[in-house]
Amino acid sequence: MLTEFGPSIYVADGPIVSFFGIPYSTRMAVVRLSDGSAWVWSPIALTDELCASVNAIGPVRHIVSPNKIHHLFLAEWAKRWPEARMYAAPGLAKRRPNLHFDAELDDLSDPAWADDIDQVIFRGSFAMEEVTFFHKESRTVIDCDLIQRHPEATMRGWKGMLMRLDNLVGENGSTTRMAC
Repeated sequence: MLTEFGPSIYVADGPIVSFFGIPYSTRMAVVRLSDGSAWVWSPIALTDELCASVNAIGPVRHIVSPNKIHHLFLAEWAKRWPEARMYAAPGLAKRRPNLHFDAELDDLSDPAWADDIDQVIFRGSFAMEEVTFFHKESRTVIDCDLIQRHPEATMRGWKGMLMRLDNLVGENGSTTRMAC
């Protein structure tokens, strides 16, 4: 289920979810930290196959939500790995009081992953702040909604028109005005 993206970093695609009636794909990343543990970013729907793939990386110690809308599958991950620490993007803990978060993310990497991953919060959006990460070993930036690209075929009607006006449809991705 997980595909190696680079050294010590893996990705997996999840189900399509609806956000205000617009279909969005889901994708997660898992990083094997230098201590051998697994750092899980934006977890997708959990399956037995995915669980086995993640466990093969290392023990899950960190579950990270990069913004306040990437929370749909956090509860099932927290239940499966209760010893893992959960990290909330700014505003998420208030939005999901039914979930227990160990810490809120900020501009400083947690000491548990600071040797492997840098992070920064992108601010300025009226809708949300997003935490973007940089995996040092693979030299990979990990972000979720700052840049979007939606296939032409899935963007129909007035919602598709709005997405086109925001330059989010077609071959090239763009930053939504929501992030500006």
